[in-house]
Amino acid sequence: MPSAAALFGDVVHDSLEVIVRALVEAGCSTVQSREAVAVLRSLGGYSRIAERAIADRLAKLEGNPRVDADRLRRLTQALGDRLMEARGQVQEYVSRQSLPEPSLGDEHLPDNADENSSASFGRRPAGTGLHPERVLADDDLRLMGRVDLLAVSATDAAIVDYKTGAEAPAHAEQLRLYALLWDLDRVVNPARLPVRELTAAYRTHDVSVPAPDSVGLRELEADLRHRIQVADEACQRSDLAPSPDSEYCGHCPVRALCDDYWSTLGADPAAVADGEWFDLDAVVGPQNGVRSWWLQHPVTGARRVLLRTSPSAPPVAEGTRIRVLGLRRHVDPEVDAPVALLSVNSEVVRVAAGR
Repeated sequence: MPSAAALFGDVVHDSLEVIVRALVEAGCSTVQSREAVAVLRSLGGYSRIAERAIADRLAKLEGNPRVDADRLRRLTQALGDRLMEARGQVQEYVSRQSLPEPSLGDEHLPDNADENSSASFGRRPAGTGLHPERVLADDDLRLMGRVDLLAVSATDAAIVDYKTGAEAPAHAEQLRLYALLWDLDRVVNPARLPVRELTAAYRTHDVSVPAPDSVGLRELEADLRHRIQVADEACQRSDLAPSPDSEYCGHCPVRALCDDYWSTLGADPAAVADGEWFDLDAVVGPQNGVRSWWLQHPVTGARRVLLRTSPSAPPVAEGTRIRVLGLRRHVDPEVDAPVALLSVNSEVVRVAAGR
């Protein structure tokens, strides 16, 4: 199920790809040059670029069974409300972007390149210059990654990953993985150029991540091979049992279908702190107000929580068993019971009879 926050990040990335690709194709030496200004004008300016990116992302949701008309309307409104924020972020990223000399082009092959190399994921050798949204992959490891910006010189390469959220250790891990894929990808990097620089680009600043040396790359590769082997062996087992884990299950997009998750990690609404998010398996009880219902325990029938919804949320029928993902706990001193709010990020899944 798509979220407005994730879509916003995609819009920023898509906009940056359009701009950087156009600047590179025009041979601009700096983003402040007269040629760069002309390129941005031809694209309609930052706002128009972001608008098109929003429209393209929303169009891709057509046919998604988890996106009904009301959710699509709310996602459209949420992204529209953040249009100027997206414009500002894209402009800040572009203003800090350095442009190398004009590219030799992807069609330029080093002398030792194999023109018949695998073209999976549309990969091809990267010539000197900037390459937005470049796919790197290794067929042996069965891993691929899409680099936001790859800068290739005659002697080495630099990788930039744009981040629309707060700093996190995982961002450095992701960049190191990109460095490994660049080292292993014989299609995009047939000359085996080393990585010189890894950068996590945030809205207001850049963070440099040390590029792993040859020893570090081999250690990372060995660790990934081991983890992949363990995963392969687990997938091939016929007796693999569910192992619910509070650290991971909350990020699973299909946890609504997992009975073991609900029986093992089901939340007690009374124990959830005010403002925290939780999931709930319940039966819809009597309606309490225009937009509120009591939710009852699916076995005992005891009242568990008072559910409050927004005016745009679809109604729920009494007696229906539901699993709600992403409820927000709310403390109301006037209600002598736990209160839960159904937000724009919540999802209601109806449970079939007999489950």
